Amino acid sequence: MELTRKQLHNMMWTDGVGQTEKALGLKQIELKTICEKFDIPRPSSRYWTLLKLGKPVEKTELPSNNSDAVMINTSDYITKKVSNRPIITVKSIKDDEGKYQTRELPLNDQGVNPLYRVPDVLYAKDPIILDTKAKLREKNFRDNNLWNAKNPFKCKVDKWLSIRVSQEQEDRAIRIYATIIKAAKVRGYELMIEKDENRYYQECTTYIVIRGHKIRTFLKEGNRYTTNDDGTINRHQTVGSGELKFECDEYEQHRSSSFTKCVAQDTKYSKIEDKIEHIIEVLEKVADNRDERARQRELEEERRKQEEEKRRLEKEERKRLQALQDEEFRRVQDLIFNAERLKLSKTIREYINELQLRIQECGVSDDEIEWMKKKADFIDPFVNCSDELLTEEHIDKLLNPEIIMTDKSKTSYGFFHSEPQYSYWRIKNLWSK
Repeated sequence: MELTRKQLHNMMWTDGVGQTEKALGLKQIELKTICEKFDIPRPSSRYWTLLKLGKPVEKTELPSNNSDAVMINTSDYITKKVSNRPIITVKSIKDDEGKYQTRELPLNDQGVNPLYRVPDVLYAKDPIILDTKAKLREKNFRDNNLWNAKNPFKCKVDKWLSIRVSQEQEDRAIRIYATIIKAAKVRGYELMIEKDENRYYQECTTYIVIRGHKIRTFLKEGNRYTTNDDGTINRHQTVGSGELKFECDEYEQHRSSSFTKCVAQDTKYSKIEDKIEHIIEVLEKVADNRDERARQRELEEERRKQEEEKRRLEKEERKRLQALQDEEFRRVQDLIFNAERLKLSKTIREYINELQLRIQECGVSDDEIEWMKKKADFIDPFVNCSDELLTEEHIDKLLNPEIIMTDKSKTSYGFFHSEPQYSYWRIKNLWSK
């Protein structure tokens, strides 16, 4: 449709922006683009509110520019939706090599792929669909009759779909679920149903398996509250609202029994039947997110292993360095110990020489001097003679007199009140009288 700036301006300020969009077949963003390009002012919501209340309003005039005579073709601004998803194909008969041939599904008159169209009537041949119908019939009889009444619909059902709706919405829910399963299988995905035998009422959980990811799905009906005037105690009860909701688990392990993601639901302007393609896209997006989270977990695990290996190597390096330090410290201790022994032995020999010069004054016998020489040879690290009674531990105590103390068991006060033992540093002055 072609029109001038003035015609478009008058249409928006007279009929409103919404009516103008419908008349021209434009979206809100498309009409906004045209107005910004050709400098056409648009009425705000406040303008229509004041106009409805009968208050004075001021209309923004169209500014004049060089494009007043230009014809605006609205069809040039209609954006066409381009899908980046692969073309939907279905399997046909096998070829000579035993492989399935694929063909594209043609679109119907409404431009909708028949793969995503929910049929008006479902001629079920799938055992899962048949078992689901039988289970719902049995449930309806149990809910609407006494608990001890004989159920004519009771039968042995293996597995059924996760559907929780009122009796009026059962056929519709089954048709929607069957269409979702069919579309998922055509795209190469699998259906898995697990039965829970631990509950009082047996329940089944329906999974759509995409690239190994089990995505739990559920189709249920919303509730609304009503009031009873039949004189019963329970005046308020919950009944089905007729609005269906399809949900799935976004994460691998749900924190509770509730679902974490609502995929599609009935609204005032749309139904789930029109959102089958969107449901498949959301399920694929959930699988992609799980792949991304799995990849992130692998990276975190690899990073954690690298950190552990780094800490292990650092610990081994510290242990190796500590062992080298301990060995070096031990050698230095031995060096100092031997040096102190040599120094002590020289001191004893000097003392013996001085004592021999004063032997008459001190009154020391030859046996005592011989005993002193043996002890000097015992302490000297180069002579290192053995002793009948003493060992190197005694030499260590002689060189470190501050650690000499009595046994703690001899007194309740421990080493704080210990009596000093014999020490080289406390040797009696032999020439003192």
